[in-house]
Amino acid sequence: MKKLLGIFVLAGLLFAACSQDKGIGEGTNNDYDYTSMLNDYVDKTIIPSYASLKENSKQLLKATKDYKTSGSQADLDLVCSGWKATRVPWESSEAYLFGPVAFKNIDPLLDSWPLDQTQLDNVLASNQTLTADFVRNGLGAGLRGFHTLEYLIFREGSPRQTSDVSQREKEYMVAVAEVLRDDCITLWALWAGVPDGSEDATILASIDVEVGTPYGNEFKNAGKSGSRYLSQTSAVEEMIQGMITISDEVGSQKIAGPVQSGNVLDVESWFSWNSLTDFTNNIIGIRNVYLNGFNGSTPGTSLSAFVKDKDEAVDAEVKSKIEAAITAINNIPEPFRNSLNNKEKTDAAIAALSNLNVVLTSKVLPLVVD
Repeated sequence: MKKLLGIFVLAGLLFAACSQDKGIGEGTNNDYDYTSMLNDYVDKTIIPSYASLKENSKQLLKATKDYKTSGSQADLDLVCSGWKATRVPWESSEAYLFGPVAFKNIDPLLDSWPLDQTQLDNVLASNQTLTADFVRNGLGAGLRGFHTLEYLIFREGSPRQTSDVSQREKEYMVAVAEVLRDDCITLWALWAGVPDGSEDATILASIDVEVGTPYGNEFKNAGKSGSRYLSQTSAVEEMIQGMITISDEVGSQKIAGPVQSGNVLDVESWFSWNSLTDFTNNIIGIRNVYLNGFNGSTPGTSLSAFVKDKDEAVDAEVKSKIEAAITAINNIPEPFRNSLNNKEKTDAAIAALSNLNVVLTSKVLPLVVD
């Protein structure tokens, strides 16, 4: 997620943080039973996406260790493939950047941008032993996570040549990948819980993470004792606000920001040239939330069904605007960093994302919050 947040997004995050500290508002449309929707949202969308993130991050760590041992180009290529695979569920999950990912500060730990390249190079030039504990406890968010690893393994959209990779960089890769894996396990466990005695439980115990009551339970039990959500309506509103926030961010910041500045360094994921894929997965995340299922899973009771019951035309419009936004992003020529001056395609994508944001804000949200 791009961390140069606009004022409206920042205000939304501050509101969410305050709400989670004091109990999230009651909402207004409390005459509808959202139980199945909330249950399936947790079980069929959020937890499966975080489980995919967790498992992919484990494979990514293994790939970095294999590469450190072998030093082969083939193994470095596998690290790069593993990075991209792990990026997919993360970017789709940006449609629900609330709960533990927000109040445990996991989002910036995983995905701070822009990269602090000068400080990163200073770390590599230092005499500090590059271990996971040092990265976790001794470095800031801008020196760990996806984009630090991206810088270490990619150049100009392709895997680096292994002959150019130093031993220090290999050590840093493994340390960053281990911390990234631990953060992904933490995020999954805070939503889903963790079985006693499992590998995941052992890893969390080793870094002093206590899960407690899974946030997924609180979300499902919105309106009941023990939940931060004072009503089911407020939980559904959180779902919709997540979609609104990311649709705005992709259009007004991730795309429009670099286009307006003309600075390639403002483009997220530009070392890997994965930017447009990231943006597409952000909007696929909106589709996952709206249809209530994670990439190819059997959809559950959905927000779409609720909206269709209230206003069939609005439901059709939301689905159409989601697909139009994905198409418009995909119509920008790869790589995005080389398309900042392609006003026709970038303007079309920004407009499509704005249209999606408007229908979510002005037509879907009012069906829940009168």
